[in-house]
Amino acid sequence: MQTRKNLERVEPERAIPKMGMRWVARVVIALMMLPPFPFHEQVSRLQPLMSESQISTHFSRAEYLSVINGIVGYFRNFQALDGRIIDPFVRREVQYSTPCYAWAATVLVVSGQRPDLLESAAAALECALRQLAEANPADRHGDFFTFPTMLAYEHLRELVPSERRKRWEQLLSAIDPYKAYRDVLRDSKGSVHNWNVVAIAGEFLRHRAGFTDLSFVERHLEAQLPHFTAEGLYRDPNVPMAYDHFPRHFLAAMLERGYNGKHREILNELLERAAWTSLLIQSPCGELPTGGRSAQHQWNEAMQCVTYEIWARRKFREGNEPAAKAFRRAAFLALQSIKRWVRPSGELWIVKNRFDPALRHGFEGYSFHSQYNLLAASMLATAWLFADETIPAGVCPAEIGGFVVHLPDFHKVIANAGGLYVEIDTAADPNYNSTGLLRVHKLGVEPLVGPTDGAAIKDEPLAVGIAWREGDKWQPLAGLGQKQIVSASVTVHEANPKRVSFTIRYELNRQQVQAVLETYELTPEQVRVTAEVDGKVESLQVRFPAIAFDGQRASKIVVNDNTAIVQLGDSQQVFRVETPSGVTLTRTGRWVRSRNGYLEPIEGEVKGNRVVYTLTPKL
Repeated sequence: MQTRKNLERVEPERAIPKMGMRWVARVVIALMMLPPFPFHEQVSRLQPLMSESQISTHFSRAEYLSVINGIVGYFRNFQALDGRIIDPFVRREVQYSTPCYAWAATVLVVSGQRPDLLESAAAALECALRQLAEANPADRHGDFFTFPTMLAYEHLRELVPSERRKRWEQLLSAIDPYKAYRDVLRDSKGSVHNWNVVAIAGEFLRHRAGFTDLSFVERHLEAQLPHFTAEGLYRDPNVPMAYDHFPRHFLAAMLERGYNGKHREILNELLERAAWTSLLIQSPCGELPTGGRSAQHQWNEAMQCVTYEIWARRKFREGNEPAAKAFRRAAFLALQSIKRWVRPSGELWIVKNRFDPALRHGFEGYSFHSQYNLLAASMLATAWLFADETIPAGVCPAEIGGFVVHLPDFHKVIANAGGLYVEIDTAADPNYNSTGLLRVHKLGVEPLVGPTDGAAIKDEPLAVGIAWREGDKWQPLAGLGQKQIVSASVTVHEANPKRVSFTIRYELNRQQVQAVLETYELTPEQVRVTAEVDGKVESLQVRFPAIAFDGQRASKIVVNDNTAIVQLGDSQQVFRVETPSGVTLTRTGRWVRSRNGYLEPIEGEVKGNRVVYTLTPKL
């Protein structure tokens, strides 16, 4: 029987497989062809600052268990007799709820916190395994089943009678990945995306346990490598931010569990780059950048916990203690973000708003209360598995700042000065976002008051920014999406923890306006933006999206001349037009739907082609 002591550390396998010289040569060539890491300089400048920090706090693994317990405890009430988890709102099993429940409940059992859940976890595991073996997974989402079921199997196999274990192993041997999974290579299908990465990680664990060979893993990994950028990020169709980190955290877990096949070296380099990039783009509130499909779901932060715990272990093994402490701190910040969204019933609001889940506010068409709560719980269970609480949490880049990150593949610019953070979308996906300043976060300040996002162009273009007259209508920069922005270039003027300054130049293909220039000046207290239009305009309109309602709380909005103050809870955002003088801001009274609730546009007209405004978040 596996003891709790054995579960305290999960070490990677060290066996090195025999590889032919041809594969070795291909690995060397692939590494040589990688362009330099774009953020090498930023990371190099941050390392001494992390080393100098005296911050060192204990971060217990048990903090993961408390969140997992709330989610599992809630959904145990919706477990059918055959082990399936039933969604309380649509009243059926949804996608991968059952295998994720199995793994999350298993962790509560083996940690000693909830031994009473053994039969519940085992029943869910057996149900999920049977669905895989019969190639009939719920909602045809089998690609997501194998990774959590394998982890549950590994930890439960010594805790159940031998007949039951044998039955599980028969089911695991019977899985045909080309029947059980949907996103696989076929004669008629030559490309795969994020679903397939989950299946790859699951098949690796199945191989590691002796149920299959590595052929599926190696074949599909080779097809996945072209999706990665020089920063190590993963490009899913339409480049949503959530589906960069989602596949990467599975691959990170696979590496940590001992993958040593022919793609190990290139994966290791890509994921090392990506881990550092992720630290740079994490909000000081612990959040993943917003943007695109599945943004602002709680599992966005849960998967960060997995990556950061794994990289904390790696850096600790390498002897780089300041980096290890930084990654642990980043995991802590991500977990604190999730804790803000625990419902009174123990589970999570799955999207960052407080509407009744039955209303599905901010949900994707594929978002459900069960599968996205349990996906988050499963990810936190994996983070718990890899967490080494002997590594203290230190200070991380999100709290230090002093850098600008331009992600051209993802049309995002992220900057941070001393823990004050901005995110700009330079060519928004019209179905999800608007172009312009989407997010202003500061550690300790309510993220929603930020603002933390705008609205989708398809609903109503709305981000912090400007508009100009085209005929008798205002044309906002926010309304120009991916196909209407010719290009966006970034010039960095200054970057240190006390002050960051950069300019974004949007090249446009408009009759009156050739370009828009936005210069951002960040300090740890304030964002100052100078927006200027290159073209024939007599006036501009400045726009600020104020959070009006998050599903439970209404904000207090006060507008006086050139200043708007938005208060939510104990936090404020102060928006002020500095130049030109005499500008009067007005409340529109209009509510615009966003993921976080409803926004009210605050607007003001400015004479000329230039405006300067500030945002000052504070408690």
